[in-house]
Amino acid sequence: MLHPSLPPLPGGEEEIVVTGLGMTTPQGGDVPSTWDGLLAGTSGVRLLDEPWAADLPVRLGAPVREDPGTLLDRVARRRMDRCQQLAVVAARQAWADAGAPEVEPERLAVVFGTGLGGGGTLVEQYDRCQELGPDRVSPFTVTMLMPNGPAAAVSMDLGARGGAHAPTSACASGAEARSPLGAAL
Repeated sequence: MLHPSLPPLPGGEEEIVVTGLGMTTPQGGDVPSTWDGLLAGTSGVRLLDEPWAADLPVRLGAPVREDPGTLLDRVARRRMDRCQQLAVVAARQAWADAGAPEVEPERLAVVFGTGLGGGGTLVEQYDRCQELGPDRVSPFTVTMLMPNGPAAAVSMDLGARGGAHAPTSACASGAEARSPLGAAL
């Protein structure tokens, strides 16, 4: 069921129910810790003290509280950009929160709105190419930096075969990610 404040989905009033939540945020690594932090009024903003931030003119940021890589196996960490890791961790939490329902893979789709793909991978592999040559660039570079990478990673992780969609429109991505749901389901 859609929240009353949301406009109807294209094509009518199809019933869609959000049954599970997942988050990894500056407040915490899951929904309860994020919610507790919000209710307590704590901020996820902090001074960035990592070496890569040393020369930045402004060193305030709100990085996620927990490293998503610690929840993934070594192979998955190497093949996914950080944005994909965050998406998979949050999706796994949401799936578990929903009770890991039995769903036909063809009826399970992923819609993940984003503003950018794996920017960290792009910078890392560019530097690697400059320092070590093109033969040392990861063969996973394209799949790690493409904007639809998080949707693809979640789709593969959950076994969703109903589609993997990635609206890429910066701040409007979340609203746009909601639009294809009515037609897809």
